[in-house]
Amino acid sequence: MAADDPRKVLNALDDLEGKPNPGTNAIAAARKLLSDPRPSVRKKAARVLGTIHTPLSQDDLKAIYRMLKSYDTSEVDEALKALRDLNVPDAVPEITPLLKNPHDLLVCDACRTLAVLGTKELIPLIEPLLKHPHADVRTNARLAIAALAKRN
Repeated sequence: MAADDPRKVLNALDDLEGKPNPGTNAIAAARKLLSDPRPSVRKKAARVLGTIHTPLSQDDLKAIYRMLKSYDTSEVDEALKALRDLNVPDAVPEITPLLKNPHDLLVCDACRTLAVLGTKELIPLIEPLLKHPHADVRTNARLAIAALAKRN
């Protein structure tokens, strides 16, 4: 995973994702890639670590939180998916600003992620999206509110 060629790194991450019991060295190498300067590598590393439910340090999580502020919408999307898979409730304050993002797909994914990580206290933040001009946002907001309403 230390190759200069991003394709080789991405292939190694694909291999890691497919292993039933990945080794600690491979996981440690993937965690280092969360701060890689190459967006494609960062995105894939976050997604793979989320998919295999790797416990992450606060520094690792901070790297994913930085991805949430990226101008690259696909990087933000991958960070949201990773946080959802990692089940990191502490990420909620980092995610809630995305409810006002100009990209509807990111708003939808933020709703889905908050539905997994949040509590019913988030409902007032999501309720304004029930009047959003795009149906997908309204649907995801409604589903998030329904999921959160069931929580303590």
